[in-house]
Amino acid sequence: MDSQSRKIKAFFDVLLDSVNDAVTGVDRDGTVLYWNNVAERLYGIPKEQIIGKPIGNFFQKGSLMLFQVMETGCPVYQVYHRPRPDKHVFINAVPIYDENGELLGAVAIEQDITHTVKLSEELYNRPDSPIDAPPGRQLVHRSRSMQQILQFLTHTSKQSFSILLTGEAGVGKQTLAALAHRTGNKSGPFIAINCDSIPSGLLDAELFGYQGGTFGGEDERPGKLELAAGGTVYLKNVHALPLPTQSKLSQALGEGHFFRTGGMNPIPLRCQIVASSVPEVEELVAKGVFLQELFYRFHTFAVPALAERKEDLPELCHLFLSKSAQTVGKPVPRLSSEVMAALTTYDWPGNLPQLRNVMEYLAIVADGREVTLEHLPPAIRLTTLSQLAEDALPLSALSEEMERAKIEDALRKTGGNKAGAARLLGISRGALYYKIKQYGL
Repeated sequence: MDSQSRKIKAFFDVLLDSVNDAVTGVDRDGTVLYWNNVAERLYGIPKEQIIGKPIGNFFQKGSLMLFQVMETGCPVYQVYHRPRPDKHVFINAVPIYDENGELLGAVAIEQDITHTVKLSEELYNRPDSPIDAPPGRQLVHRSRSMQQILQFLTHTSKQSFSILLTGEAGVGKQTLAALAHRTGNKSGPFIAINCDSIPSGLLDAELFGYQGGTFGGEDERPGKLELAAGGTVYLKNVHALPLPTQSKLSQALGEGHFFRTGGMNPIPLRCQIVASSVPEVEELVAKGVFLQELFYRFHTFAVPALAERKEDLPELCHLFLSKSAQTVGKPVPRLSSEVMAALTTYDWPGNLPQLRNVMEYLAIVADGREVTLEHLPPAIRLTTLSQLAEDALPLSALSEEMERAKIEDALRKTGGNKAGAARLLGISRGALYYKIKQYGL
């Protein structure tokens, strides 16, 4: 190996040992060429035991998948696999070619999602039900970004600071605003106003009220800021307010009082303002759509999309599934490991409303039974390594670990019917009974 090759290898080794995923490299014959530190920790197999050995000696399904990738030239992404009973991973596998297009081997990258799957399983063993929890505890916040937002809201709720929550539709901005109101033990009401659903000509009067027959001869009418005294006003899509109304709101926040439309007497601002806007709020400020002077009156927090807070998914799924099952009068179904993996890999463009809708669907179709991949809407289902490789292997060719997993899967598919499971596995019923006893199933 020349000097340049040694330098490249050194950089390559450091790079692969710095990533958070397990990386395996094999040559075209399936011999392991690379096994990074994360792979060592994930599987407990030291490099010196596996490098230079056929990958099939350690992972038969994984070996089949890598050979399949090399044979077809087609990479695979986000394939779910349970390599061991206590491990759950997503696999990406890609063929490697040299500059002449000759196949050199393949690389598999595995993301460990065991923690997420186990968290989902632990939720079913809790003595308390999520639907009986106080409203504040029902707001899931395992992700660090949500913890920071909730910490500010709960610690400053009595000071009534003005807050702007930005984020995609459906991420829970109004729920956070309501939480700020509740934790502050406010004496007044919580009033929500959707600023882009009220005609712009009426928004000023809706917020500040009017005086002296301004509208149709009526003498006066208090606005929402006045009616919410001691409470909270939530302004959804505050950037949709007309610019003159934005200016009046900014002045009210700065001076602590406002005037009714047509009125001359100052009215104290005695409510907290929590507003929301789109993620690109600073672009709106730059374009002059959202007044800069109003924007800087707020403490601004970006509420993450569901795709950015996957660590919250198990608890959110359990919460929505429990509520939905209660609504339809069914037992709360369990989410299988494969289903939790599928829910984790999906990006949830519709955020919390979409997740709630899917959990309602599962509560109905599962009818109290364990939720499997077949129950999921097609867009959310994932590919498993078993689907790619397992059917090509007879039971006799499997390691004990994989044999046990295949027997468990056959029993699950047949609802515990041993005769049916034996037919699926291609063995006699007596052989299946022996295997069940052998593996303590």
